[in-house]
Amino acid sequence: MTLALLLTAVTGAWAQSYEAKVFDVPASWEEDNTHISAADLPKDFVQITKDEAKALAVPDGDVVLVYGFVGENVLMMAFDNGTAIPYDDDDGAPVARGNFIMFQTMAKVCYTTPAGPKVAWNASTKTGTFSMPGSDVVLTPIYAKAAAFATTGTEPDVKTLLPEAAEGVIAGTDASLIAEGTGIVAFAGTSTDVTQGTLMYAIGTSATEAPALTAFSATVPTAKDIADDGATLYVWYYIQGADAPDGVAATLDNTFDNTEPACLTVQVLTNKFDIQFNAANANTIEAGKATVTVGGTDKTGDITEGKLEGVKMGSEVKVKANTGYKFRKVEVKKGIAPAYTLLDNTMTAWTAGKYAVPAGGLTYSAAITVSGDVTLVLTDGETLTLNKGISLAEGATLTVEGNGTMNINGTNNSTASTVAGTGMLVLTSGTLNAKGGNGDGLIITDSWLDNENNIGVSGGVAINGNVTVNGGTVTATGGNGGILDTSQIAGGYNNHGGNGGAAISGNVTVNAGGWTATNGSNGTYTPGGDDNGCSAGTGGKAVAGTVTDNR
Repeated sequence: MTLALLLTAVTGAWAQSYEAKVFDVPASWEEDNTHISAADLPKDFVQITKDEAKALAVPDGDVVLVYGFVGENVLMMAFDNGTAIPYDDDDGAPVARGNFIMFQTMAKVCYTTPAGPKVAWNASTKTGTFSMPGSDVVLTPIYAKAAAFATTGTEPDVKTLLPEAAEGVIAGTDASLIAEGTGIVAFAGTSTDVTQGTLMYAIGTSATEAPALTAFSATVPTAKDIADDGATLYVWYYIQGADAPDGVAATLDNTFDNTEPACLTVQVLTNKFDIQFNAANANTIEAGKATVTVGGTDKTGDITEGKLEGVKMGSEVKVKANTGYKFRKVEVKKGIAPAYTLLDNTMTAWTAGKYAVPAGGLTYSAAITVSGDVTLVLTDGETLTLNKGISLAEGATLTVEGNGTMNINGTNNSTASTVAGTGMLVLTSGTLNAKGGNGDGLIITDSWLDNENNIGVSGGVAINGNVTVNGGTVTATGGNGGILDTSQIAGGYNNHGGNGGAAISGNVTVNAGGWTATNGSNGTYTPGGDDNGCSAGTGGKAVAGTVTDNR
């Protein structure tokens, strides 16, 4: 809440603050003379000129002066305790006769009102300032509530339409950094015509310190002027609260304060790609058989080992056969840059380097281990499935990018995928689904050896380590607990179904993107006769550690 408006009332009378209005006195004629009563006129008065009197126009107040106009001359009559102080009649001035003042011509009366200090209102900072007069003042503030974002949905699924980071934004393009359909300001009161304010954006250099308010603009930021380095951007935003419309009194329903600035983290993808020339001889281009231009510039000399690096998306690439040569056919298709190693089913230990999902996707039936700094590209439209989990060694970082899908599953009825891991998985884009393995279910039969101390094996963890979400979408779901059925025995002791495994064993930090976490379901228990200390397995946790949501 901040001070939205200052209204002023005053005590005392300030000569320097009097304002006036001049108008014709209702006539009471006697021998062609105008008469007005002086009995109730106050003692206080202000002497101002005719031009000043004519220029003023404010609400009526107390009568302090009477003007008689003879041509352009100004004849003034002041009053002391209701008694007129006459001027010399020989000078043509008005003369007091009893309780009346007689003028030779039509009279004018100047009404004044103490207007109080003038408040200078600053709409951007929502502050009012004034010069202190030589008297007491009474300030009556009207407070404004902070502007708000619109919401959608109904309880309990109400969603506030805060700005969200766009995904898959490529540097140097006009693509918006803000996801479509987010960052919508609520309407004022019950009106559907006026929003509570204007959403302002600025790109900052820190996730903790907002830029100066002068750096903010109502223009939605794009990647147009972003360098081609796949940078992490800090996009700050706040709602600049709307003021009451001109000429309308400020109220809680039409005046709003600014919100506090908040920050989004947006991951921008690089806008530079490589071209691989698949000629019979890698040096075919260099041998002078063809010329390659990019955007009109000859790049033939930049081709090394059959590869041209760093070509921006949208650039015009031309391949022209030199004199004496012809092309029978030129084929172009999207592929993975040679800098990335295409995964296959034999690669279960990912060491430092860059890997990519091949065309057609890939499914692993063996556990994956990660060590060192690893980058994984989820190729657009492709799916990578890990059915026995992934473990991140201490100090390892797995950075996942691209716009494909990655499914990671813990093992069912087994802890085979639960290998100690304290490293970090960082998702910058794409879709990641992690599910803990289901616990082992038990059905105890009618046997003396089977009715005691039977415990089902827990499900395995999907991701062994910590997770940071800087973009993309993550769905983490714990495994389901196993059932326990002892209905076939007369009695049992200390029998338990297996517990579900966690989706993520460590801590999770969400800076941007989508995040959903759901614990697994508990198993069902069907008791027999005299059971003691028996239970079904419990559902696994979506995250065994802590969750920090910075969105």
